[in-house]
Amino acid sequence: MRKIFKIALTELCTLFYSPIAWLVLIIFTVQACMTYFRLVDIMLMQQFNKPLWYSIAKEMYTGNMGLFPNMLVHLYLYIPLLTMGLMSREFGSGSIKLLYSSPVTAGQIIWGKFLSMMVYGLILMGVLLVLVLFACCTVESFDLSAALSGLLGLYLLMCAYAAIGLYMSSLTSYQVVAAVGTLAVLIVLNFIGSVGQDIAFVREITYWLSIKGRATVFIDGLICSEDFLYFVVVILFFLTLGI
Repeated sequence: MRKIFKIALTELCTLFYSPIAWLVLIIFTVQACMTYFRLVDIMLMQQFNKPLWYSIAKEMYTGNMGLFPNMLVHLYLYIPLLTMGLMSREFGSGSIKLLYSSPVTAGQIIWGKFLSMMVYGLILMGVLLVLVLFACCTVESFDLSAALSGLLGLYLLMCAYAAIGLYMSSLTSYQVVAAVGTLAVLIVLNFIGSVGQDIAFVREITYWLSIKGRATVFIDGLICSEDFLYFVVVILFFLTLGI
């Protein structure tokens, strides 16, 4: 475990030495804040016209135009930029030979790289958590459990995206190819849920493959063991392929 932590720490330092990690963090924060304050403005206008009778937490965070669904739609665009160099950089620069010659296994390398992405994902979710806590302090009888459920779903989805991106990055020494390949896979997994909805058999298969739909269940406030295990299986599957 100590070697995995060292690899993760080194990868995080390398990630934040580059402008990509900072750029993604800034864009993510700006998008989240703009969406949040737009929703606050809408809530205030509706409150002045007619007192709200429904859950403000549900409307602001889990509704059709809520914060979490809005971030869910764009999350797959950020991950390829972060994962494209995880292994491709090692192959391209030749530093993978130093890793192979050092007393670390392929599994430790992959898990260390993935752990760094998990920590980065916690930073992104921390931005959303600040907005949730602000609403929790200002809205009476705020449904905190529903908001935390949505955060968990987004975090699991980001970890699954990261595992896929890490695997794609281990297939090539070119970072651009890894980014494009990751983006292609994530697009398929995001939009396959809308394919063949008129055929019952196909609908069952596409629902199982739709990774975006699994996260939507968490955003709606339901923590389902089946969906949680789905994310765990996807993560372990692509990490195993990477190893």
